[in-house]
Amino acid sequence: FYDYPGQAYSVIFPEAQETTGLMHTPRTQAAAKSLYSVSLGTNREFRTEMLQLHYTSYMVPGRTYSYHVLSKDFKLLKENGAPGYNPSLYRAEQILSKERQVPISLVYRADLHPQGLHGGPFPTLLTGYGAYGACQDPYFDAGLLSLLDRGVVYAVAHVRGGGELGREWYEEGRYFKVKNRFYDFIAAAESLVSFGIAEKSRLAAWGESSGGLLVSASVNLRPDLFKAIVLEVPFTDAMNTMADPTIPLTCGEWEEIGNPNERETFQYMMEYSPYDNIRMQDYPAALVTASLNDTMVGYWEPLKYVSKLRRMKTDSNPVLLKVNFHAGHGGSTDRYEAMRDQAHNFAFLLDQLGVV
Repeated sequence: FYDYPGQAYSVIFPEAQETTGLMHTPRTQAAAKSLYSVSLGTNREFRTEMLQLHYTSYMVPGRTYSYHVLSKDFKLLKENGAPGYNPSLYRAEQILSKERQVPISLVYRADLHPQGLHGGPFPTLLTGYGAYGACQDPYFDAGLLSLLDRGVVYAVAHVRGGGELGREWYEEGRYFKVKNRFYDFIAAAESLVSFGIAEKSRLAAWGESSGGLLVSASVNLRPDLFKAIVLEVPFTDAMNTMADPTIPLTCGEWEEIGNPNERETFQYMMEYSPYDNIRMQDYPAALVTASLNDTMVGYWEPLKYVSKLRRMKTDSNPVLLKVNFHAGHGGSTDRYEAMRDQAHNFAFLLDQLGVV
């Protein structure tokens, strides 16, 4: 910065929430911290006292600020629109699981839970990803409001394999440590139950793409933890896909979870590949989606998964399959069709969780 004296200090954004550092749950107190994401905006001048910053969180739509480094003054330059939305009605905090110390981000409607989730258990949706070192940073998703406004608690498990806690956290979830992802996800679900935030009869899990691998493999290990699951274009047939180098992205994926054409990797992958580990046991209700033009996760993966799950499971819970014959991996490019797809998924979840 131009003539800046060089002292380091923390930037306090106008949206910063006050927190006691504790979250009250029905059975205990848990250390908690507030959540938000910050990035640099367009800063074209090198020698300047002004810095452009971008701020967003689970409760606050994206805002771009001009920040004066010396005076510490903010000037709002741009704000993403969310008509009729009141961010003060919502809270987002992060706790750690009791086992394995997995960060869990929690988003909920504060006026429905005025004592910081003290009145639980509540209907809860747990999601995660845990692959490629990707970070599930807080961001505003207006679609979640329909769940939060009905009293659902939204939880994100930042499992190993993601990059939230640095390179080591990522390395602990790849190659011959992939199963750490599933153990982390299970630990997060168990902690939500043990804290009294959730209960098994009203806890659902959601996974997309590699997040589908995370959820489906976790459910194979602990199907009793969840009432329902939603798997969107899920990577469920890991063994067969990774053994075929003619499938797009397979060879690149070897850098992430290994090549099953090698004996040691084959044996390890067979221990967790979701399709290969479906057992004769009770499973949660499931909604699984596929896209015909998906070049990242072949449509046959979710189809094979659903077919085998229906044959093997020992309960009467529904297993639904929805195929989009026009979309690719990212879903429909038509905004309104994408909203209808999300509404369909939410309707399934709300029905299974008993939320009106």
